[in-house]
Amino acid sequence: MAMSPAEIALRAGRMLREHIQPLPKEPPEQTWHRYYPSLAPTVALNHFTERLPLHPQAVSESERARVQHEAEDLLHGEWRLFGYSVHLDDPPVWHRNYLLGKNWHEAPAKTLDYRRIDIAGGVKYVWELSRGQPLLRLATAYALSGDPQYAQTCLRWLSDWIIRNPRGWGIHWTSALEHAIRIFAWAYTLCLVRNVVPEPEAARYLGALLQHAEFVERHLSPGSSANNHLIGEAAALAFLGSLLPDSPLARRWQQTGYRILAREAQRQFHPDGVNAEQAFGYLPFVWEFYLHAYRLQPMPSVVAARLQRSLEFVRNVMDESGYVPQVGDEDDGTVVPLWSAAAHRYSVVGRALAQLIPCEPPPAFSDADDALAQWLMGIAPPVGTRLTATRLYPDGGYAVLHSDRWQVLFDAGALGLGSLAAHGHADALSLCASLDGKPLLVDTGTFAYHEDPVWRNHFRSTPAHNTLTLDNHNQSEIQGPFLWGRRARSEFTLADLPHQRVKGCTDAYTPNRLCRQVELSGARLIVSDEVVPDGANTAQWYWHFHPDWRVEPQGERMWRITDGRRRCTLRLLGLTGYTAQLFHGDEHTKLGWYSPRFGHKVPCTTLCVETRMPNEPTLQVHWEFLAEQESTQS
Repeated sequence: MAMSPAEIALRAGRMLREHIQPLPKEPPEQTWHRYYPSLAPTVALNHFTERLPLHPQAVSESERARVQHEAEDLLHGEWRLFGYSVHLDDPPVWHRNYLLGKNWHEAPAKTLDYRRIDIAGGVKYVWELSRGQPLLRLATAYALSGDPQYAQTCLRWLSDWIIRNPRGWGIHWTSALEHAIRIFAWAYTLCLVRNVVPEPEAARYLGALLQHAEFVERHLSPGSSANNHLIGEAAALAFLGSLLPDSPLARRWQQTGYRILAREAQRQFHPDGVNAEQAFGYLPFVWEFYLHAYRLQPMPSVVAARLQRSLEFVRNVMDESGYVPQVGDEDDGTVVPLWSAAAHRYSVVGRALAQLIPCEPPPAFSDADDALAQWLMGIAPPVGTRLTATRLYPDGGYAVLHSDRWQVLFDAGALGLGSLAAHGHADALSLCASLDGKPLLVDTGTFAYHEDPVWRNHFRSTPAHNTLTLDNHNQSEIQGPFLWGRRARSEFTLADLPHQRVKGCTDAYTPNRLCRQVELSGARLIVSDEVVPDGANTAQWYWHFHPDWRVEPQGERMWRITDGRRRCTLRLLGLTGYTAQLFHGDEHTKLGWYSPRFGHKVPCTTLCVETRMPNEPTLQVHWEFLAEQESTQS
């Protein structure tokens, strides 16, 4: 439905090629010798380590201890999968969803539909383990401690993965992006344990990397799917092509990868730094791909400029606590997590990328946030700062307002990128707000992809955002887990930044007209909504509060909001006949839930106000959030 005729033809051509000229079903060692018949694999591994210098001695003592603790847990089979504790086999069963204890069946990859959830639950829980992160953790612990048991376990698990997942077989040969991530993770892993890699095994490891890149090259995400996946796939080709000894293959992969990376930096990052997917959680993921690819080649100025503005945007939407609004999809994706679980993902990746560019980094919230830069560059970046400037991001469609008490993000942007808008949410005219450096009004997050279709649709629906609906209809039409039909279009109609005032309108409910103005005035956050009805019968407003805040009615049209120290009063003005309900973890309506990270949801408080359309030509409603003085009581 979302594909152009050219994309359909391209995909058909790929299917035909796979039928008449498939990649050879050969062992990895044979692949290595096919491309490098006269080169000893140990020489190539030495080339890897020269091109990818790492600096374990620069890592702080406390971070070293955390990494080794995580590796020690791994030796005993303990691992965190999307924040859940699971017990792995030795070696892991690579096709198993360890949360459910169910396996994907063994079959040719082309016969498997990874979207199915009736076999072993959501495929992400199977793919995640095979992204190479456990191997990388064992390898980093070896580099930090010199303890051979970490390296031996790492290489034994890597060999087992390669043997049990031959080319074209099983669930792990169904996604080019997963191949791309393994290329990065395995390459760094091999550099970290290079001095204990058995010579007979070197051809297997290098051949497996070549097989992965062959697959990526043939399955680059086209057309409607050309989002962060394409950046990751291109980065993997550029990265591996730059690591390999010079050859026609290595040069082709470099040229293909870097050409796409330069093009996509301008397509997937707006000139103002906002990512065109309208999904903030994918920013550090994409930053990582650019960081590792351009460690090996000079970064073009046009790429550096887009990435620098992207870092500036995040520094401006990040609040004092480090919280970044969960706009759009978020799946906690990482590429080469050389840092411990204590790190802040935006800071640890952003600080390393800023050091490479170079530019002002985001702040560090703990010493773990310097780990990636220390591993890659051997030195921590400067202290780093947040931006606290009221700014309009017209290309991306966001406004950021700052005052002494409030920080507000207002959305009048597009739904998402390209014909799929795969990772966008129906959040037109929504806002997120932090009070005194702590999130108060939140985007409720993502929770699930294919794993749970009902909750997937809820968390990206309009009622899951701080905005309004007419007749309980979504602003945009959900047609599949990553597919939208009719889309709302929004725009700013006023940007009075000196007076901390912005206004946006959306065509989500045409012919009805819907506009919202957001203003900061001292301790007040004022939201003014204007509805010009043309056929709509009812309107609904939703306000979602971070789980740390309690919300209680305080008489007519007023609610008291507190976290025990900070207090805020919400007043409703301009509305007479209405119903108001507070929801907290409601399974029936799905309201009152917040997803702090992928796969998790916790109760929060949601206020829903509904009214019938009056007979007047225009409905005007005002919401006033008044920040009170902080209490000394906890």
